Amino acid sequence: MLRLDKNDPLDRMILQELGGKPVPFDTWLDAMDELDEEPDCSQILQERGLHMEDVLQEAETYRKDFYAHLSKWELPPDNRYDLCFALLYQAKKTPCLELTRIFCEILSDPGFLLDHLPQPVDEQDKQDLHEQIVLQYLDFCPARDDLMRTMTLRQELAEKFSALTKQNRNPKPVDCDTSRSYEIVKCFAELLELPKKGNSAILLDNLSNYIQVAASSPELKAIEPLLLFRLLTRHKSRMCSVQALSVNLPSLWKRDKNKIKHNNGRNFKQSIQYLNLFRKLCQIYREDESIDFPLCWYALDQVTVLGEFYREHLSAGWVYADSENDFPFVLTVEELVDDALFSCFENGLGDNALLADSDITPRELDKFQGSDYPPIAKSLEKISDYMNCHIPELAFQAAQADSAGIKALCRDILEQSKISYQPKTPRETALFLAAINSGLMDCQDWTANFMLAQAGHALLGEPTQISISLE
Repeated sequence: MLRLDKNDPLDRMILQELGGKPVPFDTWLDAMDELDEEPDCSQILQERGLHMEDVLQEAETYRKDFYAHLSKWELPPDNRYDLCFALLYQAKKTPCLELTRIFCEILSDPGFLLDHLPQPVDEQDKQDLHEQIVLQYLDFCPARDDLMRTMTLRQELAEKFSALTKQNRNPKPVDCDTSRSYEIVKCFAELLELPKKGNSAILLDNLSNYIQVAASSPELKAIEPLLLFRLLTRHKSRMCSVQALSVNLPSLWKRDKNKIKHNNGRNFKQSIQYLNLFRKLCQIYREDESIDFPLCWYALDQVTVLGEFYREHLSAGWVYADSENDFPFVLTVEELVDDALFSCFENGLGDNALLADSDITPRELDKFQGSDYPPIAKSLEKISDYMNCHIPELAFQAAQADSAGIKALCRDILEQSKISYQPKTPRETALFLAAINSGLMDCQDWTANFMLAQAGHALLGEPTQISISLE
């Protein structure tokens, strides 16, 4: 019997149903309509001028090579949590292109590379399995290539930004065309308004001066829109009021310490204004071939919280530009990991050891977890609070435990949570334990994704803003 593929939209909906989370009927209808329009395996191969036997052989060879690379780096293939842990260790110890490729392969389709293939019982099963492998492989290759391109781009940008931050001097200005300063003053006045004690003539002179400063340094010239943005936002009042303002430029590349808070009035409005100001500055320079726009947006993300702000509020429906491309931030490692939907569990809730040994269904467990009976709801909340305070150690313990160990760990968590409610029946106890194990699986997935993101940063040589103890 073939396994469901979490990377296939239809299979993912089936897994969602099996997990006790109903999929709206209209969503099923839309998916079935799309499925009717999709070509089958033979059609896809014919359109691409490929032969089943050749692609299947290529896919199987790729899997063997992948496992050989895992073995070379002592990365365990049979436990996805341990694989992420070992990859993080090796990435910190020896960051290199080969490990970056493994990182991208894991994220591109862990089902194709890491799932245990079933043993076909007849010719039809064998044919279905071969078609599944071929389709997975054909989807995997472009996804891997896209990830590699993004990781390569981020690595190049990280190296350029690192070189910029290591400069500890202020170049002297040189003669150059400074006519853009007039348009920049107009843009600034429209978006941020001049300070009460400000003077547009002083602002114009200071902008012209720093345009000349940028012209004397190829590194600064490449990020001139960002240089001016930092001057206009971090030194707004002085840029408008101090003649011949002198700013220590290396200080502009230190990350701001402010934090993103959801719609907190003035700061929220200011973030919108700053994003639009930077976008406008880039538009003013759009014809200048000496500007490295990807580096500008990457560096903006590194020195401000505007990238974080943009991602948070774009996903919540906040759009303040004509199109998403108006804010072309380079995808972060965290976004790449989140988009991959990586899981430590090949079969989703089917790998819940406390469900496998009982007649409790995923739907029944989901109903229990959403119970509106106050004593149970309060107890589940208390258990969740306890687990959230111990995510790293619980994830590690669960990853190393066998089925019996998982059951013992769930009972220990039930006891350590010190809930006042006592389950009334053995079945109610089993539901509590199954709910706890579902939480343990979430802990493992969260921690594994965190480790993958940290590994990605290590491979790129990028600093990270958060850390977690994994011991």
